[in-house]
Amino acid sequence: MMAQPLFDSTEFRQVCGHFPTGVTAVTAVTGDGVMAALTVNSFTSVSLRPAKVLFCVISSSSSFPILMESDRIAIHILGQDQEDVARRFATSGLTGAQKLDGVSWVPGPDRVPLLPGTPAILAGRRDEVITSGDHVIVVLDIDHVHLKPSSVPALSFYRGRFVAPGAPAAE
Repeated sequence: MMAQPLFDSTEFRQVCGHFPTGVTAVTAVTGDGVMAALTVNSFTSVSLRPAKVLFCVISSSSSFPILMESDRIAIHILGQDQEDVARRFATSGLTGAQKLDGVSWVPGPDRVPLLPGTPAILAGRRDEVITSGDHVIVVLDIDHVHLKPSSVPALSFYRGRFVAPGAPAAE
């Protein structure tokens, strides 16, 4: 039995927001061609050999069922000039195809949408899915990477706001 926390979820979110994170855009496609597009800041590398990364997504996300059916998933590390993509992909009430409308993308391996304007891309197949609380941890086996030779710094999120690396945080 879990003990009741001595704080509320708002306070927990504020505390966690003091840790700056990178911002990624996740795209996916099912075998039937249904696409997902979402913004994720819970992302990290897991293993070099074999190459694995993970990201976390809330299980109530409209993209969740598509991610679980997808043949291929891609993670795009966004540049500090791509806040518009992060905001668009974070918009609720739109389908993946609607979120991708107006965003430059090309079909990648197994037709997964790839955003060529991003500094870096990793794509692969689901390895493990781990449920923890109201989120799911998705581990990917990576078989495709792309790095732009000269790219802008990565977009960051800190204390509830998008920030440029090295910029002073708003109080």
